[in-house]
Amino acid sequence: MNPLLNADITNKMPSGLILVDREGRITSHNPASERIFEGTLTPRSRLGGLVREAQALEDLLQRCLQSGEVFTRVEFHVPSRIGEDKRIGINLSPVMTSAGKIEGAICLLSDLTEIVELQNRIKLKENFAALGEMSAGIAHEFKNSLATIVGYAQMSTTESDIETLHTYAREVHKESQALSRMVTDFLNFARPVTATINDVDLVALLQSTIADARNLRHGNYEMQFQASSAPVVPCDPTLIRQSFLNLLINAVEALEADGKISVSVSSVKPGNGVKIEIQDNGRGIPPEVMPKIFLPFYTTKAHGTGLGLSLVQKIVLAHNGRIEVHRAAGGGTRFTVTLPSS
Repeated sequence: MNPLLNADITNKMPSGLILVDREGRITSHNPASERIFEGTLTPRSRLGGLVREAQALEDLLQRCLQSGEVFTRVEFHVPSRIGEDKRIGINLSPVMTSAGKIEGAICLLSDLTEIVELQNRIKLKENFAALGEMSAGIAHEFKNSLATIVGYAQMSTTESDIETLHTYAREVHKESQALSRMVTDFLNFARPVTATINDVDLVALLQSTIADARNLRHGNYEMQFQASSAPVVPCDPTLIRQSFLNLLINAVEALEADGKISVSVSSVKPGNGVKIEIQDNGRGIPPEVMPKIFLPFYTTKAHGTGLGLSLVQKIVLAHNGRIEVHRAAGGGTRFTVTLPSS
């Protein structure tokens, strides 16, 4: 390396820079690396010995040195003097000779500790906000049901007609059952998702789920299905069926005149999973509501508990997938579920 480049560039870099030889031993480093590792760098030591996940880093380094693979911002933990580990991001690239032979590797380091702490604080703040929304939803539902129960109970104290008292009792029983269902739904939502993974023909599963949705929600609407591939997905078929059935029923309930629902399956990229889109041409979701639809107990339905979409999201995440929602072009809503494929 050019001495002028050493002096004027690498010594002033805010990021750490370490060079290792063909055997994976440190040959040189800049001052920023010293600060990150708090003076623990020693010549000819192994790079993996600097982090908690020593074997993982050594494995990546060997792949870089042997086949020339490049790795970007792989995160590791570094011991610190204050007792709390630092979080660093490491980029690895091979160093090549003019003849194209790998003679070592260059390691760029970034101290991500403050960024990670900031992200955690933001996430905690968001979690508290979501907890507040959920608590408000629970309180609202309980307050409505309890107000109904108390109202009928008070009227019963002055009512002498047996038939009327029976009517009051039926209403109290109905509201009590609603409260019981709400508590049961919440407990089911709070319980960890236990998935029994099997290889599942996704097209066949969706076709049967569409048939179930038609039987459960009759009406004059059109439902189309299209699959550009026939993927096999490792998943719990019962849980995934439940998720898609919930999305389909929501789509049917959002329809108006000339309702239409389209379901499509396609491959994202080779090895990157399968994309399932469920789109309706219904009334759509208002923009101000969109960020809240996956919050537990948030609902715009008169008789909904607000747990359906929250549970769908929870199931998809348990399968290492993701779910997104967008306003469809021309009105309506489009849910996109991406699942890993076999």
